[in-house]
Amino acid sequence: MRTDRKQLMADFLDHHGWGEAVCRPLADDASFRRYERLNRDGERAVVMDAPPEFEDVRPFVTVAQHLQERGLAAPEIYASDPEQGFLLLEDMGDALFARVIETEPDQEEPLYQLAVDGLVHLHQAPLSKTSPPSDIAAYDEEILLRELSLFVDWYLPALSGKLLSEQDRDQFLTLWRDILPPVTTKLSVLTLRDYHAENLMLRPDQDGLAQLGLLDFQDALIGHPAYDLVSLLQDARRDVSAELEAQMRDRYVSKSGQSADDFCRDYAILGAQRNLKIIGIFTRLYLRDGKAVYLDKIPRVWGLLMRDLAHPALAPIKHWLDAHVALDVRERAFAPKAFMPSKAMILAAGLGQRMRPLSDSCPKPLITVAGKELLSYSLDGLCAAGVRNVVINTHYLADQMTAYVHSYYDHRLQLALSDERQQLLDSGGGVKNALKLLGEDVFLVLNSDMIWRDGPRPMLHRLQEFWQDAHMDILMLLVPQDGAFGFDGAGDYHRDEAGRLTARGKDPQADYIYSGILMMKAACFKDTTETVFSLRQQFDRAAAQGRLFGVIHDGEWYHVGTPDARNELEDKFITCHGG
Repeated sequence: MRTDRKQLMADFLDHHGWGEAVCRPLADDASFRRYERLNRDGERAVVMDAPPEFEDVRPFVTVAQHLQERGLAAPEIYASDPEQGFLLLEDMGDALFARVIETEPDQEEPLYQLAVDGLVHLHQAPLSKTSPPSDIAAYDEEILLRELSLFVDWYLPALSGKLLSEQDRDQFLTLWRDILPPVTTKLSVLTLRDYHAENLMLRPDQDGLAQLGLLDFQDALIGHPAYDLVSLLQDARRDVSAELEAQMRDRYVSKSGQSADDFCRDYAILGAQRNLKIIGIFTRLYLRDGKAVYLDKIPRVWGLLMRDLAHPALAPIKHWLDAHVALDVRERAFAPKAFMPSKAMILAAGLGQRMRPLSDSCPKPLITVAGKELLSYSLDGLCAAGVRNVVINTHYLADQMTAYVHSYYDHRLQLALSDERQQLLDSGGGVKNALKLLGEDVFLVLNSDMIWRDGPRPMLHRLQEFWQDAHMDILMLLVPQDGAFGFDGAGDYHRDEAGRLTARGKDPQADYIYSGILMMKAACFKDTTETVFSLRQQFDRAAAQGRLFGVIHDGEWYHVGTPDARNELEDKFITCHGG
């Protein structure tokens, strides 16, 4: 936990009268949230620490209010500080369903009956157009497909060490578009999304549904009634027998008045969707976040997925998966293979002269746009794609850059400094000087004066998928001239049908701009004797040998080269992206 968050939490607790309480950590979850139990002379509470750059506590407050108004037991919220990301909550105890069942197996069926009855009650409560859930988004096709993409963007590449082709990826998602309509129309209930035995609390001192304590519901959406039942009965963390699953599904259908055939079809569709998503998430938690504990759960999730795929409505998905994942692979835990370059360099040493006066006392990479440093945008993008090690060079106002790197606390990234205080080495010299940190394999290089937004697929994954080691030395991300914010030049490169690049040269225009993002081989510097030089030398050499290629960006791209561009972009982000 970062030092300043410790102090922020201490200030929050002190302000609300809990500053002298004894704190004990509770288990972390798969998100960035942390929980600590507080004991103040026998009185207990729980504090949620949700760093606002990663999490937002306000949805938790909104959904908790809705659940309480419907007569369900969500934790009472004693105090909140949404700006700093802290909540002071009722302590609902330790009797998680999963723990109770582990010590008292005969309680499994009654507890699952209670959980099913809680869902029936929640789903029968009407949603008001004026109550807080009116602000909650729909669990629609777009979100379901985005979740499904986790399977093809993380799990399948981790099996082979190679990203799935664009054609195969599109085929998978197209098949799902044809299957999803029954579960994306008439979305009518609050879907909590993580309704399972480790998020349900037994409150034995209460009666009826008041015995059911609800946790971890901040990601709720308005969705289909089958989704939370799937979450409960197809549990990635504990075994629920097929017999108990069928019994509880029948209980829900009977009590809710659903059509049995239609509901079982929808249950299977959402079960397959959810389990594919979870397999992708568990893989990403390892490759991106370094959390290996989830890998051993993947075979259980595959077993649940196979139950769902037995439904005739999912025959096309079963056929596609049979062609891409061997049966024996599904039955065992696996060691994911990295499919992205493990290292990247961000060029951050320049003087930032065009950004004056903003850069008079602040290095250009630390100038903020919508309250966030330019450098942080690049680090977040690298981390999201699964890159783990980043080198940052420093020269101008190097002490500030060093302080930023030393205070950076995202555990998923390891940052290293390449010191150019004695001499500014230009872009090529900067990369060459950092080779001892970057190694001899392919790595990424990024300028620090641009921001990108991914298109339908992570941009860095698209770069890696296009890379062909035998034919390429450098692969650039290109931006069409008409899609570039903050750039008004004549363009940099022509691109042929194979993706091979030639420089604009004396031509008046070129269709594409070099975005400041590329993949390259360390061998590009093999015969370079200079100390101070531009990367243009490597670009020209690769182009002359036919080994310079480009991928066209399909998302947003912003060049932040002047104070005016920075101010215009800040207005755009605050308006369009909510900061």
